[in-house]
Amino acid sequence: MHKEKITAFIQSDEYSPMSRENIAVLLCVPKSDMDEFNGIIDTLLEEGVIIAGKKGRLFSSKAMGLIEGIFRSTSKGFGFVTDEKGDIHIALEDVLGALNGDRVLVKIKKPQKGDRNREGTILRVLSRANNKIVGIFTQERGYGIFTPDNDKLPDEIFVMQRDSGGALNGQKVVAQITEYDSPTSSLSCRIIEVLGFPYDFGVDVLSVIKSYDFALKFPERVLSEADEVAIIKESDFEGRLDLTDKIIITIDSEDTKDIDDAVSVEKTEKGYRLGVHIADVSNYVKPGSYLDKEAYSRGTSVYLADRVIPMLPVKLSNDICSLNEGVVRLTMSAFIDFDNEGNVLSSAFYKSFIKSTNRMTYNNVRLLIEEKPDDLCEKYAHLLPMLDDMYDLYLLLAEKTKKRGSIDFNIPEAKAVFDKNGKTVDIVLRESSFANKIIEEFMVAANSAVAKYLWENKKIPSIYRVHDVPNEERLENTLNFIYNMGYGASHDMTQILEEVKGTEHESAISTMLLRSMAKAMYSHTNDGHYGLGLEYYCHFTSPIRRYPDLVCHRALKAAIENDSQMKKSLEKFVADASVQCSERENAAALCERDTLDIKKAEYMEKFVGQEFNAVISSVTGFGFFVMLPNTVEGLVRLETLRDDYYVFDEKRLALTGERTGHTFTIGDKVRVKLAAASKISRRIDFTLLEGGRPGGRKGIEKNTRTKQKRSSRVLHRRKVRGRH
Repeated sequence: MHKEKITAFIQSDEYSPMSRENIAVLLCVPKSDMDEFNGIIDTLLEEGVIIAGKKGRLFSSKAMGLIEGIFRSTSKGFGFVTDEKGDIHIALEDVLGALNGDRVLVKIKKPQKGDRNREGTILRVLSRANNKIVGIFTQERGYGIFTPDNDKLPDEIFVMQRDSGGALNGQKVVAQITEYDSPTSSLSCRIIEVLGFPYDFGVDVLSVIKSYDFALKFPERVLSEADEVAIIKESDFEGRLDLTDKIIITIDSEDTKDIDDAVSVEKTEKGYRLGVHIADVSNYVKPGSYLDKEAYSRGTSVYLADRVIPMLPVKLSNDICSLNEGVVRLTMSAFIDFDNEGNVLSSAFYKSFIKSTNRMTYNNVRLLIEEKPDDLCEKYAHLLPMLDDMYDLYLLLAEKTKKRGSIDFNIPEAKAVFDKNGKTVDIVLRESSFANKIIEEFMVAANSAVAKYLWENKKIPSIYRVHDVPNEERLENTLNFIYNMGYGASHDMTQILEEVKGTEHESAISTMLLRSMAKAMYSHTNDGHYGLGLEYYCHFTSPIRRYPDLVCHRALKAAIENDSQMKKSLEKFVADASVQCSERENAAALCERDTLDIKKAEYMEKFVGQEFNAVISSVTGFGFFVMLPNTVEGLVRLETLRDDYYVFDEKRLALTGERTGHTFTIGDKVRVKLAAASKISRRIDFTLLEGGRPGGRKGIEKNTRTKQKRSSRVLHRRKVRGRH
């Protein structure tokens, strides 16, 4: 009995609302499977796929026009639920106790012409996103108040004295909601963990980690299991391809400890043979084990500014699964044959074992290919022929990538530099070269080949990486805006990115185009990857760091070994696992971003009062954001622009002075002074210097109090959604 079969039946045009017993009869469910059947029905009810009516009849939510989605709250309590047609406005009185991030079931209140301006009411909260929240505890007489860090949640949540958990006034804590808003109760919580005072060392990052529910420690039973399985047995080599005599290398950053991919390239009569060899984590992490359940819960490793939170214990990630130089490791290998124009001729996949010839770094590979210094060439003489072949193959693949319309967003990435005490001493740009691109091209080729093999050739259930086409209206608005900036007459994204390369607008335009894209996610169906221009795509190359890759390895083994039992197990598993992996990936990305923002603010605290050259990165109704060359970003608030009354044009993303006509828009160069920086609030504020606007126009910081008040009124009377 499959969940998909029951769902398809209930959502079919022939279905009429009926009891679960009648559904079982029509689907010929044997008595021996009734427990499983009832479990599936209960799951569908929890997920909102069906809803229960009077007399136990089950209705299809889809047939009733109900919409399932994530509720995004504003600081004022109302919010939005988004589906493929756009936003559905949820008024405060229709929220039904839902909190930001909750998965809800929505009914459209008023039919509208087209899909815009839709209003809805929340019928049911399907699952809660905010069971645990980080914030500040304030002690009152006989009770406490908890104030969440997330301004999308209620400002104050009641804490009974017995539920304070020993927290002191003003401490950062983790709270668990015990009562949600309802007709019979109000929002309340209990303190389950005390993190410390906000300025205590490490509490800032710890607060972010806890807010996204990532665990710093592994349970003892998980660690014990890791110790037990972290050995290679003689039986592990049976049925595997021996590649230990091949020249196979790893290429990573200098500080990488969890090395899960290795590569080899051979010149052939018809072109090139690429070998991509990935750590066989699935040999150690078995379905249903403690290790597997923990990895599923985490979903991904999290790479923060000052630490890594691994998906797997170090005994696996940095040891038995890491493809360290000179030691035998179990792998899954993909061999792809290309002709001399970079076209795929064939591909083959094997269970294998390798012995990495050398641990190479991106910088050394770049030097050996580009500059060929004598000392490195002597040390790695045995690798030089293969490195040259790798580079030639990379050039062919890069040209194919460009021709198929793959979109390369060249957005600078920053990293924090710390002193021995963990204090942020610098924010620098991450270096990248063609050596990084070589590995990227090879990994994309392997991921695509594996996805095609599983989906088209073997019909094996797995988790795929999908990227939908962008929303037409949103993309068109972005392209029109870029055209008005003087770029993109072709309205072709790849040409625009090439056109702006090296200009002062490159970062801003690349970011705008990226934001106009749909978000890549995981799915149990292969729906293609728009951004890469590929029909087949999955994640196969990082099973140490990502759970979807681990599932992909299990699927690939099932295909190689014709394992019908594993195939059946995956059929029941991949749909739910895809959702879980997408959610944890998104949480990890937000956690990484927030942590870096903390370190950026911490670094900037010592520069308050100093002046900087900056570029306007975005414009809102309450001011504009500026970015420094090291990617530090801060806000110039509207009320600090005292020379005029500025009006926000949402279509042009511009602030224009009514009297002077002075305009601020994305890409403008400005001169600013750092007004405030706080790692606690993660806020950085700048003020525009006199003469610091585009073209050096003056009159910025004059004390015109009347105009300042008039400017401030814009914030209260204009409804603008954006970052605050």
